[in-house]
Amino acid sequence: MKVKFGLIALLAAVLFVGCKGDDDESSSGKGSKVQVMTVFAPSQLGDMGYADRVMKGISILKDTDKDDVEVSIITSDKVETTRQMLKDWVAKKASVMDGAVYSRRLLVLTEPYMVEWLAEAKDQLQPTDEVLLLKVNEDDVKAAAQTLGMADRVHGLNISLASSVKRFDDMRRQYYQWTNQDPDSIPLYLTRLYDKKVMNYRDSIPEMLTTLQSEPLDSVTLPIIDKAGEQYSNEYKVTAFEAAYHVCGYCYGLAYMRSEQHQDQGKTKVFVICDMGAANNGAEMFLMTTNQYVLVVMLMVDSETNTDLIRFSVTRHFDRAVANWAQQWINKTTMPLMEQHGAWDGYCTDDIDPELLRGI
Repeated sequence: MKVKFGLIALLAAVLFVGCKGDDDESSSGKGSKVQVMTVFAPSQLGDMGYADRVMKGISILKDTDKDDVEVSIITSDKVETTRQMLKDWVAKKASVMDGAVYSRRLLVLTEPYMVEWLAEAKDQLQPTDEVLLLKVNEDDVKAAAQTLGMADRVHGLNISLASSVKRFDDMRRQYYQWTNQDPDSIPLYLTRLYDKKVMNYRDSIPEMLTTLQSEPLDSVTLPIIDKAGEQYSNEYKVTAFEAAYHVCGYCYGLAYMRSEQHQDQGKTKVFVICDMGAANNGAEMFLMTTNQYVLVVMLMVDSETNTDLIRFSVTRHFDRAVANWAQQWINKTTMPLMEQHGAWDGYCTDDIDPELLRGI
């Protein structure tokens, strides 16, 4: 079923509950309630991928229409604004909607680096507050719990991409065999939104690439942003959208030079795993403007199938994962330290099809 991303982005604005001052809190004696608050990175919503999937999951919770459950989000277009809104939320003890005191609150952080933002206000966290971290592993959860002083109240939820990465590399090798080329002569490249110094990626891509090829991971990884939450590339001096376009152009250039050298009329393609969040749109723009040989074959991470472009997509169903996890939490089920999903249970799907590469 297709996700209506435009409507989801609009819903984000509707669901957001602004933060007011402490004077607005009420002790009117109204019944207590639980709250699920989700923090999105600046300009993250509308990415037609990961963030919109999470938003869809949160909207499922909203549709339950339980009077004692409040579903809200924090979103803005600037890091400073987002961090301040998070601090303001931590300080609240009651709903700004009806004055009911929160008996329990769940904070969903969509990016691991947000733990540092939350740590700035950790002294104001309530004993019943809990945190759900997305895209992390068990070690990250334990480290965050120690940083925040929240013991067993920090949890992790993640979806592995390992199966799709392996399928994409199998397709790459099959294509090179079809065209009488050595599969090991051209590495599989990875474009990232952030450098590894900014964020530890826990999607199984680095581990799988290390297993599949002998090239050092650093030599095949192309990051574009060097500061958490930002959408501007200091290296390229352009927006993340434009930087994504340029990085794809670099991969195109590699393939073009090799094709010219071997006079193979565009058969020397470069295979690229594209994981640049909202900047994936820049990569898609590149694909729309490239020439007829389609020298760059792309697997776009956290995207939806697009039959208008010659690229493949891998989708992590964080909508279902987040909705199911949060619903269990609302029902007061004891939640695990870490919950992991992948292709094995249907939470990671792709449209990789080697036959589509025949004849191009």
